[in-house]
Order: sequence, then structure tokens, then C-alpha cells
Amino acid sequence: MVVNKPQGLMVEEAARGQLSVIRFLKKEFALDLRGNNILQNVHRLDKPVSGTLLIARKRSVLKLLNEQFASRDIGKTYLAIVSTAPPHTEGELKHWLIKDEEGKRALITDARVQLSVEVKLTYKVLKQKDGKTLLEVDLITGKYHQIRAQLAHIGSPIIGDEKYGSTEKYLENALALHASKLTFKHPIDGNVMTVTAPLPDDSLWQLFID
Repeated sequence: MVVNKPQGLMVEEAARGQLSVIRFLKKEFALDLRGNNILQNVHRLDKPVSGTLLIARKRSVLKLLNEQFASRDIGKTYLAIVSTAPPHTEGELKHWLIKDEEGKRALITDARVQLSVEVKLTYKVLKQKDGKTLLEVDLITGKYHQIRAQLAHIGSPIIGDEKYGSTEKYLENALALHASKLTFKHPIDGNVMTVTAPLPDDSLWQLFID
């Protein structure tokens, strides 16, 4: 299954009956979860992020898709809106990331330090309008808050992302980051599949729709 996750919604089931993508699908579709049947997200999106989310329905399929993610055979393209444009119209960002468990954030450094992991992405400026810049971001690695932290590190925090230094308001429990495209091999027949998710329907994203 592929769903277009809305902003402000958690992916995994949470305590205290909070609504999540997985809980919603279980409730609305009454899916059969007996035997080899499951309902398990293959990857995750942060709560304030929208877009393509891949969900496995069988344990055997989950294993095959997990292998694709582990070997980086999955293509993940995001769109982000920033109020301060990057220094170049396109480029590759290479940094080192440390997950701050207590602060629930990612720390970025330019050089390797203890407990850090290397993170990479490429970006390209697609459009600029009303002082805002639309970026296309392709993940090379996929680590905790990577896009958010790396863009903030170069002085281009995503609009609405106060945790990483944005001073421009957006919607509640949302930030201007959208998982727009996912490319993977079908776990059964091996054919390459590309799925896309339409943009959130709000005035900020509508700025960049012709």
C-alpha cells in the first residue's frame, strides 16, 4: 500500500488512543491481519511532514522492501519551501549527524565526531516567489531529521520548522516539507515503480503551482 500522509499525523500506533496512519487504516478498512498478513510501515515520515508513505501488507514483502531501503535502492524525493535560499542553485550536502535523544533533534557537524554518521543529499532550486524558495531534495542517506537539519545548517531552515531555526510561521503541527516521490522495485515482479503524492492544499504550497 502507498498512502499520502497528511501533515500533523503520526505514522506508527501511539499510546493513549492517538490517531495515526496505521490506526486509521486498521479502523477504516478492517484489514485482515491474520497469518502472514500485516500492516507495517516500511519507512517513516515525521509527524509534521506530508507525502508518500509505503506500507507492507505481508511479512515476506516487508522483508524484501526493508532490504531495498538498507541497500539504498529506494529513490526518495522531497519538496521543501525555505524563506532563505541556499547559497547555490543546486548542490550536494555532505555532513555528519548526531541524534540528540534527549532534545529529540539532529545535530549537524562539518567534520566527523564521536557517535556521528555521515549524511548526504542533493538539492536543486525549482522556483522562487514572494521571497520564498521551492527546493527539490533527493536523499542519498536517510537519517533522523536529516533534511531538516542539513538545510538549517546551511542557513535555509524549512518554513514552519521552529525546532531548526525557522522564524516564519506555518500551519500548526506542520512544516513545509513534502515527500513527493518514491521509487522502488515491486517486491514480487521486480518492476520499477514510481509513486507521487499531490501537494498539501494550502496557500503556501499553492504559491508554486502554475
